[in-house]
Amino acid sequence: MQKTFRQSDVILLTIILIILVFLNIYSHKINERFDVHEGSLDNGRIHYKIYIPKNMGEAHLAILLHGFGGSSEMMDMMASALAENGVMTIVYDIPGHGKSIGGLYENVQKAYKDFLLAVDKAKEFGAKTDSIAIIGHSMGGGYAQMIAKNDTRIKCIILLGSSPTAQILDDKIKVNLLVLNGKNDEIVDIRRCLMAFENVTGLKNITFGKMYGSFEENSAKEFYVSELNDHLTILYAEESVNKVVVWVTEFYNLKIVRVSTIQRLICYISTSILTFSALILAIKLVPSKLFKGENLFKNLSRKPIIAYVILTFLTAPIALLLQTPLSIILPLFISDFIIAFFYTQIITIFLILIIYKKDSKISVKLILKEYCKTDNLIKRIIISLSFFTLTYLTYIFMFKNFLNIQLSFHRYPYFLSSIFIILPYTFFNELFFRVLVNALMSKKWLKFFTPIILRILGLVAFYSSISIFFILLGYSGGMVGYLLIVVYMFAILQIGLDIIASTIFTKTGSITEQVIATAMMYSAILTSISPVM
Repeated sequence: MQKTFRQSDVILLTIILIILVFLNIYSHKINERFDVHEGSLDNGRIHYKIYIPKNMGEAHLAILLHGFGGSSEMMDMMASALAENGVMTIVYDIPGHGKSIGGLYENVQKAYKDFLLAVDKAKEFGAKTDSIAIIGHSMGGGYAQMIAKNDTRIKCIILLGSSPTAQILDDKIKVNLLVLNGKNDEIVDIRRCLMAFENVTGLKNITFGKMYGSFEENSAKEFYVSELNDHLTILYAEESVNKVVVWVTEFYNLKIVRVSTIQRLICYISTSILTFSALILAIKLVPSKLFKGENLFKNLSRKPIIAYVILTFLTAPIALLLQTPLSIILPLFISDFIIAFFYTQIITIFLILIIYKKDSKISVKLILKEYCKTDNLIKRIIISLSFFTLTYLTYIFMFKNFLNIQLSFHRYPYFLSSIFIILPYTFFNELFFRVLVNALMSKKWLKFFTPIILRILGLVAFYSSISIFFILLGYSGGMVGYLLIVVYMFAILQIGLDIIASTIFTKTGSITEQVIATAMMYSAILTSISPVM
């Protein structure tokens, strides 16, 4: 019987697992100054996480609100840093996000009601609620201002990647205000944000990073720009996290004990990378006796690669037309946009298959017969489900400190619907990237990197085309910037799944397994991270 794995893979996997154990121990050591409890409010409608300092003192309270498309996990770095310095911190998934049920807030009253639920929960853990700090990122910054307008207990507002709004706040409101943005923010224009800050505070010709007023009089105001950060990295960078901790601890007259931002971030990222590496090695160790096909192509031109980038650029605007009907079936904003992109890729890849047919003189029918296997179909479906389960559980562990990708029960209908909508894309995608593109390259490292490079080029072409189209239609720079963030995050997801699919292909010699497994992975992740509209 042919050997299905190398001994070196087993040794490497063992070493990685040992390192992961030590990283997990170190992670607990970093977070030893506080406990984290998760639960739900209002009969399971709102999911929350509360960070409780072990040496809490007077139990001061900070409430964190995430941005559009985010979840409570995205605020973990800020919440952890505040908790290790003695501030009880609670963060909850805004309806339509994460594990909370429902759609986006329809009015201020509903947003304020959930805020009160969070405050009451904090009271149960002993928090003082006569003076509250509220911290909002992006969309959460807008909600933070509206809530503060309705509750005089909020004495400190911190806006991250968000602009103050003169229609809500003004210089007559006695509240401490920190506006903290990244210089490279894709959504918030720093100059406009500064003008808004001056309108709200009544200050003119301000100096970045200088505090005006004082906490004693609830008049502290500061506009701070983090030089190296953008709309998302501002949540994780040491500079911005430290700034938030300094502001909140000074507001509560506490002494800073420790801020473990870098250690925590290195630990979390290392855990994610090593977990992904362990997943790839685990897949390589899976035994497989399924038939492996031979490469049908010997000499193909590079013309299809150039055609792929050009056609992706030209077909990109079709995604905007497809997103509207998709939103009727799946009211998930991010998922609709990505699936619309998928279908523009189907058009692109279908046209390129015709080019391949001309170049290779081999029919699409023969390609399908060689690479899309239906023998042992039940076994192949079981293998696909096994790969999906293994990969998805691994991804949940990888992203648990950065983003929620764990499906809530109420999203399962969307998950099942998405699988069937995404299947045509994964079929054409795997046929193109795993078989046809790889056929152009003779060396293994080229076969590995070529799909990744093409994927990046395709996403750049897609985003460039969409951006030009949006600008011509007069869309705001904020929307263009938000879509850049979506494409950037999706690139990380797609490249990772490409590597996994390629590894599966080497085990089975067929695209059948990864077509099913990859469709399920896309569906699970996109469904879990997309805001319900």
